[in-house]
Amino acid sequence: MKSPLAIALMLFCMAAPVTDNAAQEAGIDEILTRAETQRVTMNYACSISELSPVRIRGRLVVQGDCYYAEGYGMRIYCNGGTRWTVDPDNREVYVEDAGGIAEVLLYRDSVTNLKLSDIEYSEPSDPAVFRFDVSALDSTWVITDLRGL
Repeated sequence: MKSPLAIALMLFCMAAPVTDNAAQEAGIDEILTRAETQRVTMNYACSISELSPVRIRGRLVVQGDCYYAEGYGMRIYCNGGTRWTVDPDNREVYVEDAGGIAEVLLYRDSVTNLKLSDIEYSEPSDPAVFRFDVSALDSTWVITDLRGL
């Protein structure tokens, strides 16, 4: 499954909009480096070329190889090894094996018109925000477990 939000997640590795490629790469490196030892939280807005003319905006939290993102009406939780894509409106959850932060880098070239705001760096904290507990859902939810397929 290729969720629009999963594609948008890669934006954490990009710098705030700049025209100079060297400056952009420096910003990418700073965010990636700091995410290894800190929690990075930001708001984003971007377009995804594969979804034109859809504009996605939301919030992203990255810590180590884990991330949490919300936007496009969806939420994605990734603890580095498992990814839960949650669609609250349709009461669906997709559970998949994940490649951590590396998987979202694959979509880097699809993001355009990126705007980052409210970027915060903080000490790492409880990793529970990067997991989703499907056992707390009632029977009206559809849970599709794609791990190991």
